[in-house]
Amino acid sequence: MTPAAGAFSVAPFVREIGRGKDGARALSQERARELMAAILAGEVDDLALGAVLLALRMKGESATEIAGFRDALEPHLVRVAPVTPGWVLIPSYNGARSIANLVPLLALLLARRGVPVLVHGQGSEPAFVARPRVTSAAIFAALELAPCLPSEAPARSADGLPAFVELAALCPALARLIALRARLGVRNVAHTLAKVLRPVSGPCLLVSSFTHPEFGRMQAELFRSSGEHALTMRATDGEAVVSARRTQAVDCWRNGVCTPAIAAQPIADALATLPTADLAATAQWTRDVLRGVCPAPPALLAQVELIERELRAP
Repeated sequence: MTPAAGAFSVAPFVREIGRGKDGARALSQERARELMAAILAGEVDDLALGAVLLALRMKGESATEIAGFRDALEPHLVRVAPVTPGWVLIPSYNGARSIANLVPLLALLLARRGVPVLVHGQGSEPAFVARPRVTSAAIFAALELAPCLPSEAPARSADGLPAFVELAALCPALARLIALRARLGVRNVAHTLAKVLRPVSGPCLLVSSFTHPEFGRMQAELFRSSGEHALTMRATDGEAVVSARRTQAVDCWRNGVCTPAIAAQPIADALATLPTADLAATAQWTRDVLRGVCPAPPALLAQVELIERELRAP
């Protein structure tokens, strides 16, 4: 297929990133920014875009590439303009399949303490997924907390509630890339980018996670070079929340320096009241914890307290 006149040629980029896991080279931050800017502007045709996304997935994204891609996203972000500083960002793009998704409970506990919280994610899993995960969006909906627009997030916080904003409202261009999972059958670099977005004007604390060691190393390099203020941990069923049954290590990143914040515990005491991953069960249990009927998992409360300490730190 011949590209349309004036279309952006990805051939020089694919020659670098598309030579297999051992032969491929990472793009510089500036070249990555140039490539993503063209993709977001619609200057890359479908065939070429598929080649780029699959080449990056096979190679694995580097920190310089993610930094450049994120630079290209800046003009496309619809930012929350907070009335008060000290927002917490919780990206939620995996959902839970084997254990309960506690991201909404984490956000609600923080909001109760007066912490402004922005959770962003997708509304649902693609239709082709055989075993759909229970998303934070679905749990918020079951709790009668509808998604809001970025402009409405400060009002939610003023009401003592977390703001859940769908990615399509924060960055439509990135949401379109993520939606390609339904056509390609696999996730792409857009999912990685969504987890390191900072769609809030001013200082904020990012609560992020990684599912694979390679992603964790890339994320650490990104945070080191960019001076992020972030908490990071091995994901719990894909989400940036501590496990209620097995506490994983949590690290704090500030000004490019990593400091251990919570030590890993071999196995915490299992909570008899912890629900299954079922949507209705998770939503009801979340209500019961908020009403004081069931105790909140100690590990989750420790994460809440850690976030509060980080927000107060100079």
